[in-house]
Amino acid sequence: LLESIAASDDLIAALRASALLAEHTARSGDPAAMREVLADLADVDTFSTLAAIESLARLRDTGAGDQLVRYLDHPAEIVRRHAAWRLGPRPPRAGAYRTLTERLTGGGIETMHAHRTLRSWSRSDRDGVVAAIVERLASATEPAARARLADALGAIADAGLDGALITMALDSDEAMSARIATIGALGSRPGPDVERALVTLARTEDELGVHAAIAIGDLCAPALYNRSAGAEGLRIAQLTLAGELDGRLSRGGRGDTGGVASLMVSLGEALVRREDVAHVFTIGRGVPAAVVADQLVPDDGKLAYGTLAYGDPVRPGAAPGDSWEHLPAIERGIVRVLRDRPAVDVLHLRMADVGALAGLGAATTLGIETCFSLAPDPHGVIQSLQDQGKLDRRSFVDLAASDHVWFRARLVERLTREASRLALFPRADLDRFFTFPDDVERLGDGGGVARGGAVAGVDGAAHGVSPAAGDHVEGGDRPALRPAVVVPEGIDLDLTHQARRALGQSGTGQHPVPEVLADLAARIPDGRRHLPLLMSVGRFNPIKGMDRVAAAWGSDPRLYESCTLVIVGGSLIDPTPVERSVLDAIGRVVPESSPAAEGLVLLGGRPREDVALLLAAAGAGLPGGWAAGGTYVDGASKEEFGLALIEALAAGLVVTAPSVGGPPSYVEPDVTGVLVDAEADLGPAIRQAFTLVDRPGRAEHARRMVEERYSVDTMADRLVGLYDSVPVLL
Repeated sequence: LLESIAASDDLIAALRASALLAEHTARSGDPAAMREVLADLADVDTFSTLAAIESLARLRDTGAGDQLVRYLDHPAEIVRRHAAWRLGPRPPRAGAYRTLTERLTGGGIETMHAHRTLRSWSRSDRDGVVAAIVERLASATEPAARARLADALGAIADAGLDGALITMALDSDEAMSARIATIGALGSRPGPDVERALVTLARTEDELGVHAAIAIGDLCAPALYNRSAGAEGLRIAQLTLAGELDGRLSRGGRGDTGGVASLMVSLGEALVRREDVAHVFTIGRGVPAAVVADQLVPDDGKLAYGTLAYGDPVRPGAAPGDSWEHLPAIERGIVRVLRDRPAVDVLHLRMADVGALAGLGAATTLGIETCFSLAPDPHGVIQSLQDQGKLDRRSFVDLAASDHVWFRARLVERLTREASRLALFPRADLDRFFTFPDDVERLGDGGGVARGGAVAGVDGAAHGVSPAAGDHVEGGDRPALRPAVVVPEGIDLDLTHQARRALGQSGTGQHPVPEVLADLAARIPDGRRHLPLLMSVGRFNPIKGMDRVAAAWGSDPRLYESCTLVIVGGSLIDPTPVERSVLDAIGRVVPESSPAAEGLVLLGGRPREDVALLLAAAGAGLPGGWAAGGTYVDGASKEEFGLALIEALAAGLVVTAPSVGGPPSYVEPDVTGVLVDAEADLGPAIRQAFTLVDRPGRAEHARRMVEERYSVDTMADRLVGLYDSVPVLL
């Protein structure tokens, strides 16, 4: 194990070895000797230092705790952060309080790690932790720092702190962000003094009043989770922070409302079409006013939506991958929306982000079983970058510091270990990252390592999944296998069919051209209306590669003179900073002075019905607007699955897709599309895609493949079978 960690060029193998070493360390009978071994390991390089910290955290020895505390002052930020994270499960160390409260004020994931460790330690040393936070508050002046400290103080379960929190919330001289954080915490601390303070604050006609109204709703929620005994049919909750949700997905493609958000909307509709499903509750992100509206008029229909709001003026709620410090508010929000409605049978979690971590905590608090969609992320990203020669041990450490891949890898492993059910992505190379018979090596992070992974359905054997012993049910010694099913994601084919019908009707002249198509036609110059479209749909985030698409098209006269590039996504009127960076990048590769500029159309984010119409019309053409025979391109370097690609195939388009991740499992090279390596020029692949358009039977073949394998109704069928299954005792 030491050899693999210190010298292996295979980063995934080294990560697995570090987990195994931690497990071995936990069983060590000679802590002093083990400390020496780990000290030698830490001297190799920073990667090895991180692995040594994981093992030190498992060593039942005072000296190990001393060493971890010393790492809090290490020159490398990632090492300090790693130590703060791994100290959490250990006994409190008074000598670390001052440093951890300083880390608490830094922001981002560093704040989250310090927060979680101090909250854990407060269970056995409340006075010491509170004194350290209060001391830091006395000297902190920046509003963001004070808000983070207020979050930490409010998370400590002790009624003796209510007075101090009330004082902060009512203090008009206190930073607005700190008051908002304190008000949120008061919502989970019932008592007459708290209630009076919140009622007073709710009367104010500003942002504080909205947050106070939310907190009052929290106080009014049932103290105990409402078990809906005897309810007929499954009651399912699904959670995503990837965008703002409503039934139309009206903000589709804007901000971070992308494919996952679209899937949640379509899947919810498919699930409630089943007679054996009583209720589907989709939880997404929104604004505080929407939370208040939910509380006043809860949506209790068979298909309902709940809203989470987090962030404040100086700590805005960012994309899920950047919102780690908002964990306390997100977890409170999940508990709130679930308590406000009848109980659910299962909470489905996706992605290794703060939402999944908060969802796991909320489910534990409420006693709800969880299902986790297991995809090799970030493991797949790590492997892909290494395969491209872009990642070695040194640059991996940089990636762990910026994108938190070490922590997120362990989070995936924890979710896999603790979820009661697993939905596996249909990737041919899934066993490259996760091999269930061997998942003590593949999935453990040292602490109740899972060895389960029973297949309760179809396709399991084809993806390297088979049962193995190890998990145990409470109250008995017989191991239990958790249900796991391969579940391809699906699209709403009704939208595709409706789009094709709408095109057919408008083609007769008896119905008007749909507004989105008329809008697009008006933006295409007269001299280009004989050309087909090259479509790309997605969020304006650098990982989606919209600038890569624009660069490939705009630099190749054979492309920009033969097709019009239409990019659907982003907010063009009020872009976020991330969207603005993408718009600027597109502007640099296709400047207004470029001969290609008149052929580039940015349509902005559109509701899902509009996207379906655009894809169908790209293939069929629109008389007087553009020619038939368009294609679709995805500029991302990898897609875990790629729902927009599936939608394009369902519309009969040839697709250009990344060769990494999910697309190779459904794109047939040189038949339904072209697969492109992450670093390859997209231009030749797009030109090749256009040569496939007129292949006889191709479009119908692609549509049939999607209808047979990737309907959201098929996805719903598999998930209901998974939700309704029970562990199997060996």
